[in-house]
Amino acid sequence: MRPQAVVYTSATGFTRQYAQMLSQATGLPACPPDGPDAPPRDTPVLFLGWLRAGTVQGLKGALGRWRVAAVCAVGMASPAEADVSRLARSSHLGDRPLFYLRGGYAPDRVKGLSKLMMTPILLSAKHAAAKGDPKAGALMEVLVHGVDWVSREQLQPVLDWLEQP
Repeated sequence: MRPQAVVYTSATGFTRQYAQMLSQATGLPACPPDGPDAPPRDTPVLFLGWLRAGTVQGLKGALGRWRVAAVCAVGMASPAEADVSRLARSSHLGDRPLFYLRGGYAPDRVKGLSKLMMTPILLSAKHAAAKGDPKAGALMEVLVHGVDWVSREQLQPVLDWLEQP
């Protein structure tokens, strides 16, 4: 099933960046699910959602509204650390492809529950960094100052999938 649109949820803008890149590369329209240009019910779509606590945000609603052909999950973990097979199983995707895209973190744009959830992670990283843990120090740097890992190169597997007959 070939997607006719890219639908995305984005809290801090990284998922939106990927959706716009996909739109530019493929000519498919990209829009949020509640936007005026959202595709009609049962339209085949490529869904992009950001990760919070191991859950692709907005996916459940998308699965009930559109024919989701594939999913891109945007998170902070490095691709080597992302457990894509576990995420696909817990998301109940069946045989739909799941792509992982590393997004970023923008502390000034994180709000509500997400901000509350990040507080203990920041405190834990701060404590571990003070004990000399270099990985925790790097995480703390990201959580305090933010980072943007969005890149066109990460979209190549998605673009290759879209080009398949």
